[in-house]
Amino acid sequence: MTQDGGFEGPYTSVQRAALSLLSCTDSSRLLSVALDGCLREFDSAHGVIYLLQDDGWLRLAAVRGYPEDLVERFRTISPRTQLPAAQSIQWRRPVYGGFEEYAKDYPDVPLFRQPYGFAAFPFLVDDRCLGAMLVQTAPTPPTPDLVVAATMITSVCAHRLEHLLALGGSVEHAGSVRLGRALSLIDSRSRKTRLELAMTGADIGFFEWDFSTGRISCDERLCHILGVRPHEFDERIETFHEALHPDDQRAFEVALAEGLESGRLTVSQRMVHANGSMRWVKMEGRVSQDAEGRPQGLVGIVQDRTDEHLRETRDAARREFMLSVTRGVVNALSTQEVIDTAAARVLPVLGARNLALFVRERDRFELAGSYGFEEGMLERLRSNGRTVSRYSGLMATLMRRPMFLESADSFYSLFPRDFQPLPGQRAWATLPVITQGTVGVCVIAFNRPHTFSEDDKALCHATAGVLAQAVDRARLLDLRREQLTELQQLMLPNRVPELPGLDLAVCYVPGSGGLEVGGDWYDVLPSDDGRVVVTVGDVEGHSAPSAAVMGHLRVAMQAYATQGIGPAALLRHGNRILCDLDTERFATCTAVEVTASRNLLRIARAGHAQPLLLDPDGRVRELDVPGGIPLGCFENGEFDGYAVTEHALPPGATLLLYTDGLVERRGQDYDESVRMLSDRLTRLVAKLREREPERDARTDGGARKETCCLNALADELVAPARARDAHDDIALLLLRRRTAEAEAAAEPEAEAEPEAEADTEAPA
Repeated sequence: MTQDGGFEGPYTSVQRAALSLLSCTDSSRLLSVALDGCLREFDSAHGVIYLLQDDGWLRLAAVRGYPEDLVERFRTISPRTQLPAAQSIQWRRPVYGGFEEYAKDYPDVPLFRQPYGFAAFPFLVDDRCLGAMLVQTAPTPPTPDLVVAATMITSVCAHRLEHLLALGGSVEHAGSVRLGRALSLIDSRSRKTRLELAMTGADIGFFEWDFSTGRISCDERLCHILGVRPHEFDERIETFHEALHPDDQRAFEVALAEGLESGRLTVSQRMVHANGSMRWVKMEGRVSQDAEGRPQGLVGIVQDRTDEHLRETRDAARREFMLSVTRGVVNALSTQEVIDTAAARVLPVLGARNLALFVRERDRFELAGSYGFEEGMLERLRSNGRTVSRYSGLMATLMRRPMFLESADSFYSLFPRDFQPLPGQRAWATLPVITQGTVGVCVIAFNRPHTFSEDDKALCHATAGVLAQAVDRARLLDLRREQLTELQQLMLPNRVPELPGLDLAVCYVPGSGGLEVGGDWYDVLPSDDGRVVVTVGDVEGHSAPSAAVMGHLRVAMQAYATQGIGPAALLRHGNRILCDLDTERFATCTAVEVTASRNLLRIARAGHAQPLLLDPDGRVRELDVPGGIPLGCFENGEFDGYAVTEHALPPGATLLLYTDGLVERRGQDYDESVRMLSDRLTRLVAKLREREPERDARTDGGARKETCCLNALADELVAPARARDAHDDIALLLLRRRTAEAEAAAEPEAEAEPEAEADTEAPA
């Protein structure tokens, strides 16, 4: 250690400051060391420290570089002022503000007309704040390294200060040799006078109750609490009892009886003011006794805690409300789900209509999610985000501090005139949303001018804090989900081949259950002899390994299908492949061989859902196909129980293969779900046919329109599952035998297909 109390050795400046703080045994020196340490980090000569006093106000405890008149002007400040030191205590985080932000509120302070910035850092000990340090800086926000350094110094100082105060130390006000006249006067008053001042400031009234006469004398302050003029109070104890809330009188009697036994009375209760309003008070007193120990009277005080009670009740309700919001968003797995959940709870309480979250991507604001906007307004919303990005100063202001714009006039005091708000919006709150991984702005909009109360502002701040943490996590989940979905999409066919005489539509919908990908797949495997094999399957589980097994199984079965084997043989090979992988997972699958020239389907099934066939007349029926066991269930991989069933596929008929995510719903019978799917398929086809007027297939692109109609049908079939909050992943395949008219339109000179070779398997 050096002579001046510093530390030598290979330490950084922040480490030396921290060691010096930990060695301080005097609170005043502690604050001086902390302030000087931060000023060195910022290369600044001007700074102050405010400590939070018992009355809730901030008082100077250390000053560097400022003249006496400025110190006197800001020696004591309200905790609700918009100065950075107070804001850092309100928001429990570092705050930066430029000189122009304070010039309009303090036009007579020359300091706020000069190009400086002000960085404030709270003294935090767990969830409590002891005060704040303010450092005058350059007119640009401090770098992250400076913020980290100052935060470390103030954190060490806060914990050391709490320790010293717990040992009985005290902190003198800054410039104690220059105490203001008011402080000097208070210090010079007698103990009685100071007690009177304290009782007046704390809404404390005095009473004396004489048990023998039943008279109770109250001072002026207690009469004020009761709502009566001192000269009108009749000093009857009955009058005092009548002022007690009826529901609390029994509790007062019990507390009084206990007080007579113990010699002390302590009770909290409600009193009814003369105007009928409710007051919450705390009563404390001491029982006086005669020489024989008999109670003679009670001397005590009554403190009006109404404001404190209402504040505590309001704060408790706010905390419970925000806890409910937090509980709602904690399980949200996407950014949009976070916004929907939070907005649905918060906006009705505020009376607001819309919420939008913009995040900074490179040098521009991008819309991350919104609530309450019509679809047509979203592009306008995105455009507004890009427009704001052209104004770097405006972006910095929005990300630096909350703004509460109560009308169109206040809107244009912040935004340029060429920036138009969305129709129907009349007031706004813009709130920085800043975490380690996300930087952005939350905008809450109202459909009428709105005056923001302190409760409104506190709720907005709390909402932004909840959104910041939840959205940060959700965006990471969004990114990972997108990557996993891309991985699974890569394992599925990247294109569907065109098939002579057939129209085909496929669809894959990822599951909604978080980050895990599923093992659902489809495949289309045409052969040179005119036949085509289509498969739809599902590997057990929802994970990256399930998707990897699916990819391996699909590619291997694809290789076998090119050899011209039938569907049953294909399933046997799939069973052996899955067993050889030594994976404890099984898979279900349906394999269908289609010969368009013969209008024939040959189907084999391994524990999978039965296919559905939509007849040309619009009726839907479930094809009866015997089901073998799922793939991978026999250790030796040998199983011959996959039977082939033949069914006709007449022109205009459509085959539907799907995985269970299309029909399975929690709490619903599976067979009932399949019946509902059949009915829905019938209705959808009828609706789509109504949309398509009769046309000449030869001259109106009939085959092309048949394919479009099939794709539209696939989208309609998966739409209910997409809309559900929770659904499994879905693989779906629709295959339609073209009508003669559609075939002629697609291939006007098509030759007849060669007769397909006989399968090596016998039909079941």
